[in-house]
Parts: sequence; structure tokens; C-alpha cells
Amino acid sequence: MLELQQLGAQQLRALEQCKLQKVGQKLAGDVVNEKQGKRLEHRHFRPGLVEIVLTLGRAFREWREHDKTLEAAIRISEAKLEEEQRGVATALSTLEDIEASIAKRSCELEEKREALACIEAELSKAKDQLGQYFPELETWGREETQRELSSPWSDPVWNEARSKVFLSALALHKAFIEANADTMRKNLQGAMDILAGGVPDRAPAEGVAAAWSALFFVVPVISTTFASFDRLFSHLCKEALGWLMIDEAGQAAPQTAAGAIWRARRTVVVGDPLQLEPVVTIPMTLQQSLRQYYRTEETWLPGKTSVQQLADRVSRWGTLLEGFDEPIWVGAPLRVHRRCDRTMFDISNKVAYDGLMVFGTPERQKLDLQPSTWLSVVSNEAEGHWIPEEGVLAESLITELLTTGVPASEVFLISPFRAVVKRLRQLATRFEGIQAGTIHTVQGKEANVVILVLGGDPRRPGAKKWASSKPNLLNVAASRAMRRLYVVGNQEEWSSYRFFSTASSELNKQ
Repeated sequence: MLELQQLGAQQLRALEQCKLQKVGQKLAGDVVNEKQGKRLEHRHFRPGLVEIVLTLGRAFREWREHDKTLEAAIRISEAKLEEEQRGVATALSTLEDIEASIAKRSCELEEKREALACIEAELSKAKDQLGQYFPELETWGREETQRELSSPWSDPVWNEARSKVFLSALALHKAFIEANADTMRKNLQGAMDILAGGVPDRAPAEGVAAAWSALFFVVPVISTTFASFDRLFSHLCKEALGWLMIDEAGQAAPQTAAGAIWRARRTVVVGDPLQLEPVVTIPMTLQQSLRQYYRTEETWLPGKTSVQQLADRVSRWGTLLEGFDEPIWVGAPLRVHRRCDRTMFDISNKVAYDGLMVFGTPERQKLDLQPSTWLSVVSNEAEGHWIPEEGVLAESLITELLTTGVPASEVFLISPFRAVVKRLRQLATRFEGIQAGTIHTVQGKEANVVILVLGGDPRRPGAKKWASSKPNLLNVAASRAMRRLYVVGNQEEWSSYRFFSTASSELNKQ
């Protein structure tokens, strides 16, 4: 449409130019006629022989000079007329071209209107068929929650068709394996030899590739740790694997993933930079020395970054979180949270995500348990970070939970400090099925009930300062609890520290 408007404007300008050229042509023609008339008239006054003789030829010479002047003027006028005629021809040609373009574009526009009408009819039909699964583009810009909670196009019919395609693919694989049973058996035996470490590094690359291809044909996804990756895939070279999927990438140090990424054509990195960070055993002083030697920025320090953070840095799509010290770029954030009940969601959302998360946990059966809360323990008696009174309260709480029917397997005991966890594990032995561990050991896990025993030596405030230096620890602790979070510790003291003040206020609402 815009192009047609531009052509229309060009057509108007061409019409005006054509009119001006025609006016110029007419004026130039009039001038030629006038000059020719004057010369014709001048020729009637050509001197006779007597006059020429009497004036000794002067009269004829004067007449001839004037005639030449008139002739030259006629030639100039005719040249001007020819120029104006060429201008008219050019203007007419330009006008014809523009009119042809307008006709062509008008035809194309009509075709596109007809195509658009067909598409709109199809979309209207799809909207009627899909109902809530149709993307509401008109309102998504205003209603972010509705947009994030939607599942466009994935209606039950589509999901069923997708499942049928998957099952058909499995049937095809099965038929292929049965049809090539002997070859597949030999290749799979070769793959087992590779996994068992019975194949030398000098083995033919084609044979190793065939063995791995057979294994991936039967088992499309293989799970391993970075620590064993180099041994497991030692025979594979650059880009030998199709896809590498790194889970919990916020906890992975970049150097541990380098070999795996090198062996893959494509890598999908999934993680949360605001949950637990990588644990690097190299002292920071040594890291700094290596950094200075190689003249790199601090952002590349193994102890200050993760695979997820480096992947986010080059991610085109993402968003900025305000962060606790500076803005954090998060690539392609998955914003909907579907694990925890509202209290734990609100704690995590406020301390770590600047309110960006969307609550999507489905409605669940109500539990006959006291709400999530902070059970404050004020005591100066401590054995390092372990505060015995907190242990007594935790034991009482566990007994109450089990009495009300909560399965022991659905209760986690966690703490930021290893010394506290050591005592909690002793406590857990009295209740078969209950698990206990540091916050670092429970990332990726979940339980209906989480008891966070804070501990913290009252004489060593530095421990609390460490635990609250970033939102990561509290974020992981809170988001492990699906239904209830019970925090055991000195509420007044811990609430004076960053992020724990938010947890205290949220739990006090209950």
C-alpha cells in the first residue's frame, strides 16, 4: 500500500512535468512559427537590381545580413523545439512506466488482499477450533501473565498427533533394528566395549563412529557428568556429537564443559545463574595470577562465572534483571514457575528475580499442616555453627509432621553449613526415610516439606554475612520446598541480613 502511494505521488509529479513539457513545446513551436514568418516577410523586401546598383550593393548586403540573422534565430528556435519535443517524449515515457507500475502493483495488492482474506479466514477457523490455545497477540503485550501461562497451538488434538508421530518413529526404529539384527548386535557390542574401556585410542575412527551411531539409534540420549565425559567420549573428535544438552549449567564451571562443547555441533545450555554457583577448588589468588598472566578480564575467572553466564552473554534473546549488585543479562528466560506454592514462590521471586517470575503452580489438594513459617530460636549456646536448641525444635517439628501423615521421604533437612548438616544427619537417623544435606547438595531436588535449619555461630557473624552475600543460597533453599518451608533459626539476627529480611517478612504473612 505504501509503495502504491509513493507511485501515485510519482505519477502526479510526472503528469505535472508532462504538462510543463507540452507547454514548453507549444511555446517553442510558436517561436519557430514567428521567426519563420518574419523571415518570409523579410524576403518580400529583397532589394531589386536598380537599388543594388544605386547603393553600390550596400542595400543587398544589409538585407542579406538581416536574413542570416533571422535564419540563425530560426535554427535556434527549431533546436529549442526539438529539445522540448524530446522532453515531452521522455515525460510521456516516464508517465507510461509509472502507470504500468501502478497497474502491476495494484494487481499484486489485490492478489495479496485476496491471500490475506484467505489467511484471516483460516486464522478465524483456527481460533474457533483452538479456543484457549490460540495466541492472543492483541493482548499479549499488555497481559504478560496470560502470555507466559499460555501454550499456543498445543491443543489436545495436536498433542495426540505429536505422540502418534513419536510412537511411529519408535516403531520404525524397532523395525530397522530387527531387519539389521546381526549388524546392530555387532555394533552395539562394539559400543559396550568402548564404554567398558576395552577399545584402544588407535581404533579406526569409522568403526568407533559406527558403534556410537548404533548405540544412539537405540538409546538417543546418554546422561553423564563432566568429570567422566572425557573418558566416555575419548574416541570422539570435534563436532562428532549432534547435540549436547547441559543441565544445571549455572553450577558448571566453564573449563569443565569445554571438552564436551568441542565435541558437539550444537549445544543447549539450561540453568539458572541465580541458583548455586560453580564450586572451584583453585584458590582465588592463583586464579588471579593466571588471569593477569594471560591478560583477561575478571569476568573470565573460573570462580566468578559459569557455563550459563557465558552462554547468556552471547544470547540474542533475553532480559535484564536488576540483580543484587548490578544488572544481570539472562538469555531466553523461562519465567513460569510451576513447582512451589505461593509463599516459596514469592520469596524466590523477590530475592532473586526482581518479580519477573510468573506463578503457574497448579491447584493442589490442601494439606492439614501449619503454614510455612519462621520458627525463631534465640540461644547463645552453640557448638560451632550448630545450635542445639534449633536441633530440638527441628526434631519436634519432624515428629509433628510424621504424626499428621507426611511421609518421611517428603521431608528434607537442609542448612547452609556442613557442621549443621552433620548433626542433622544424625538426627535424621531417628526417622527412617528423611534426607539431610547442605543447600548445595539439594539443587535439582524437591520435597513437599523443607526444614531449613540456619544455625550460625553467634560469635562468628561472618558466616551469616557469607550466606547472605548473594541471593543464590536462599533462592535454592526456598525453591526446593513445594508445599511448606519451615525456617529454624534466630529470626531477629538473620532478618538483619540481606535477602533473609525478605524471607522473614514473607513468612510472617502466614
